[in-house]
Amino acid sequence: MAVFKAYMRIAKKNMWMILMYLGIFLGITVMFQHFTGNETTQYTAQSIPVGIIDEDQGEASKSLIRYIDRTNEIIYLEDDRETLQENLFYRNVEYIVRIPRNFMEQCILGDDKLEVTTVPGTYSGSYVEQQISNFINFARCYGAAGFTEHELSEAMAARETAQVQMLDVNGNGGSYPAYAFYYRYLPYLFLCVLCYVMGYILMGFRRGSLPDRMSASAVPARRQSMEGLLAAGVIAAVLWGFCSLISIAFYNENFLGSGKVTWYLLNSFVMLLSALALSYLVGSLVKTSNALSGIVNILSLGMCFACGVFVEMDLLSSGVRKAAQFLPVYWYETANEILMDYGEIVGDVRNRLMGAIGIQVVFAAAFVCVTLAVAKKRQRGS
Repeated sequence: MAVFKAYMRIAKKNMWMILMYLGIFLGITVMFQHFTGNETTQYTAQSIPVGIIDEDQGEASKSLIRYIDRTNEIIYLEDDRETLQENLFYRNVEYIVRIPRNFMEQCILGDDKLEVTTVPGTYSGSYVEQQISNFINFARCYGAAGFTEHELSEAMAARETAQVQMLDVNGNGGSYPAYAFYYRYLPYLFLCVLCYVMGYILMGFRRGSLPDRMSASAVPARRQSMEGLLAAGVIAAVLWGFCSLISIAFYNENFLGSGKVTWYLLNSFVMLLSALALSYLVGSLVKTSNALSGIVNILSLGMCFACGVFVEMDLLSSGVRKAAQFLPVYWYETANEILMDYGEIVGDVRNRLMGAIGIQVVFAAAFVCVTLAVAKKRQRGS
């Protein structure tokens, strides 16, 4: 087991690097999870800070203010030009409404328009203007029907706002569990750690006269290859097992009770196989540590940014998504998003999930074939 021990000895020397990337991975996971984890996809009306200058102080003006206050933040302002400009500049308010004296007679029963000021180039102006327009239209209907100002105010207060109920079509209540974000960033760890470790190991076995000594060794080449594969498998399995135990320890009952533990573990294991096969290919091609660092950074960061790890797939352009389909991480994230979006994995959802996992297996096999072709060509060249 000399080859196996040599693999493990080199891996042990690079333990500091493994721990470093574990720390980076956990830090990234916690940071992104803090901002995006436990999200709930639900409808809420947008709230805009609206500045109010009420010169009327009547029941109709107060009714308008209450109507705007239902979905926005009301901020009362002094009628001073510099104060108003300062509040708009610092975005303390995004829309200012000046309610004139005799608001009922001029703007509701009459045709005068409210004097408003908004921040240029923002949608908030149109948003609040639509709400004010709705109030004026309703109020004019009541005014035309002979309602007094007091009756109009009571009628507007009694109007109910529209109720929106989100349908739970996917069976997950519209929520994204925290452990889904943990598994979302897992490819970055697998790619970095395995490519670096296997790269240093394979470069070490090609240094100096070691290849000639191994060829002249009494240990058959087949056994040397098997011991090398066994060591690589052990390293990868330990990494996968450690990451799986972390997810169970961190998310405990939420993860174990989700009913999708097997799917998450299977998807991450298949991604591990693809990363391991790719790391062998990288280790077979590089000759120096500088070249290894460059290739690993390009592969890990490039795949993670283009395939939906660091940037959500919905935010990627169609061209980037089409190109990313030729990378295994894209299909890992596709499977991970299916697990995030659906509460139950049955029927067509199950078929789509199995398809994404199966494509990752194909990528792993393709990387193995390319690695064998490179090794065979190198042997013929020597």
